[in-house]
Amino acid sequence: MTDNNARETGQRGDQGRNRPAEPDPIGSVLGLVDDVQRRLLSAGLKRGVGAAVSGSKEEDVWGEAIRLEAPEPRPAAEEVFDIVRKAAPEVAGHLGRAGLSLADAVGRTWGVLERSLEQAREEGRAAREAEEAEARGHRTGSGSGGVREGSGEPRA
Repeated sequence: MTDNNARETGQRGDQGRNRPAEPDPIGSVLGLVDDVQRRLLSAGLKRGVGAAVSGSKEEDVWGEAIRLEAPEPRPAAEEVFDIVRKAAPEVAGHLGRAGLSLADAVGRTWGVLERSLEQAREEGRAAREAEEAEARGHRTGSGSGGVREGSGEPRA
């Protein structure tokens, strides 16, 4: 049984073997962790937990690098001007293309309206001429002479 205990701890007794004692790496690590925990606990009790956990007052290299990489705060007006300076050309291009599309749509719409108005005028003129021709046909059949109503021309 002592041989098993010796094997588990990595220490071998002097049993006729002339080998040096082999340290157990897991046991060594556990011992170091226990020692650090004891030291932290005792330092925390003596000076308070904040003093035990906090490092030195000097800034480490990582903290300095982060501080140097952090952008300096700029005035709001300067940031807005940068945004406008970068976005204005793109916005102007979009607005220009939108304006051209709007002008094209308005032009085509105007063309459709002109055609429909011209067509309505032509249909109205044709309807009036048909009515006048029909009215002339009825009037000539009645044989009354004189001037046509509203035109000032003599009747045929």
